[in-house]
Amino acid sequence: MKRTKSGSGATRSLSKSEQSAGWNGPPTAESWAMVTPGDVMRSIGRRLPSVFFTTLLVTVAVVALLIVWPNQYRSEGLMYVRLGRGAMGGDPTTKTANSVSMQESRTAEVVSIGEMISSREIAERTVDRVGIEKINQPRNWFEKAMEDGKSFLESDHQLVRWIPGREPKTVGEMTAEQYAAQIDRERAIKAVTKAIDVQVAKNGYTVAVSGKEDDPLLVQEIVQAVMDEFGSYHVEAHQVKGSESFFDVQASESRKIAIAARRKLQETRNEMGWISTQSAERTLSERIIDLEMKLSTADSELAEAISQADELRRQLEATEQWVPVEVTLGIANAAGDQMRSQLYDVQIQDGDELARLSPSHPRYKRIKEKMMQSEKLAGSEREERQQTREAINPVYQDLETQFQTVRAKAVGLESRRDALAERLLATQQDLRRLNDDVTTLSQLAWEAELAEETFRDHARSLEEARVNTELDKKQMSDVSVIQKASLNLKKSGPKRGLLAVVGAMLGLSLGLLQAILRDSPVDPRSSRIDMPIRDPLESDADAALDEDGSTSSANEIDSNEAATAEGNDDREHANQQVVSLPGSGTGSSVSLPR
Repeated sequence: MKRTKSGSGATRSLSKSEQSAGWNGPPTAESWAMVTPGDVMRSIGRRLPSVFFTTLLVTVAVVALLIVWPNQYRSEGLMYVRLGRGAMGGDPTTKTANSVSMQESRTAEVVSIGEMISSREIAERTVDRVGIEKINQPRNWFEKAMEDGKSFLESDHQLVRWIPGREPKTVGEMTAEQYAAQIDRERAIKAVTKAIDVQVAKNGYTVAVSGKEDDPLLVQEIVQAVMDEFGSYHVEAHQVKGSESFFDVQASESRKIAIAARRKLQETRNEMGWISTQSAERTLSERIIDLEMKLSTADSELAEAISQADELRRQLEATEQWVPVEVTLGIANAAGDQMRSQLYDVQIQDGDELARLSPSHPRYKRIKEKMMQSEKLAGSEREERQQTREAINPVYQDLETQFQTVRAKAVGLESRRDALAERLLATQQDLRRLNDDVTTLSQLAWEAELAEETFRDHARSLEEARVNTELDKKQMSDVSVIQKASLNLKKSGPKRGLLAVVGAMLGLSLGLLQAILRDSPVDPRSSRIDMPIRDPLESDADAALDEDGSTSSANEIDSNEAATAEGNDDREHANQQVVSLPGSGTGSSVSLPR
């Protein structure tokens, strides 16, 4: 059979097997590039029943799934994070500042609280509070079917006895019951974690806790349990266990140390004789200054008194002590007369004795000398005496009085100066001793003050720890529940109408896709060999020629006939449309009038 390809003068011979299989040649890149939306629509139109069937099937499946899908209910609660003792006080074992910097945002604190609410610890506490059985209880047909299937597999029915691995599982030293209980607990924890949703307000201090489950009462209880359990968990996170007992012991010991240090300081002061080093130093300084001034004054006055005394002594030496007051002349000298008479008697006796002695005798010389002295003594006495009466010179007397006064004053000033010097020396020694004792007293005072300050710090920390313990016992947290978990009986999901529309669109998309895949919209004029309709007689003749193994070629056709045939084909292509009928066997292309 000879076919002519449109747009070219080449011909191709198709075997009978190819014609019977309906093979029209592989699509080329050219053919795919020539696909138009009209070709796609015609392919869809040819597969329109399958498109409707696929769309209807998928839509019915989605609607059936939505019908059996359990309803979802929401419960919402709200918590407020206030600026409380958790942010202001802190740990009593540290030095805390009773202020918070308002330049810093507390967003980090609120975010941390949101993370803590979403933690596993809160989920575990919620499970313990609500109950594992209550959370894991099947509430819809799917869960009940799964539970029944699990029970059936674990039963001793003859249909499931042959299934391996039906024995109870254990891990380590855990029994089968403990293992099963742990698995149930993990399921409950997972369910709570999946149901709870925590949202933190941006630049705010509120935390929204919401939950979604198929049981409105259960989700309300879970959300409320999460908020309640977080209050105690937040308190436990900020508390320091054992701080009260620790500071109780520390305060008692520091109190004893402070008392002992203060007692030692007082005893040392008593031994040294100082009440206060500051007051003693001030007193000694003032005393030294006063003594130095007095000593200087005493030295000046003593020097003045000594000068006055020296001057008065000089004047006294130059002044006569006695001065004559009355002189009497011509007074008989009875003593002289008597002395002369006695001298005469003695001279007579001595003369007689001299007469008896020789001049060379030693006694002679003595007697002679005695007589001469007696005469000289007698001659010294006048015959007439002068009587003079004298009195103390008043000038001398006044000078002597002044001298004695000044001398007494000088002695007093000297004694005063010595006393002041001794007192000044003693005060200076006390000052030196005070300076030596100040180091010891200061060290003891520092130890006492440090011990007292330590005791006060421990006492304050003990009181803070005691207050925190009492507040912790009453569950006083910085996070308060301002909106309890709501009981919402209105379904929050699933949105069946919207999902049904989505399912219908999905079915339509799948139907169109399968139609396009099953019927390729490639242009038949560029990808398939046109096969016009022939009558049965010509088809039989062609079949007979094929069976005999004869083939037509371009050389056997006359050039005029070829030109006439080509013109006829062009006219047919201009007036007819070729429609491919895949799978229809021989003559798979049908030309239809345009």
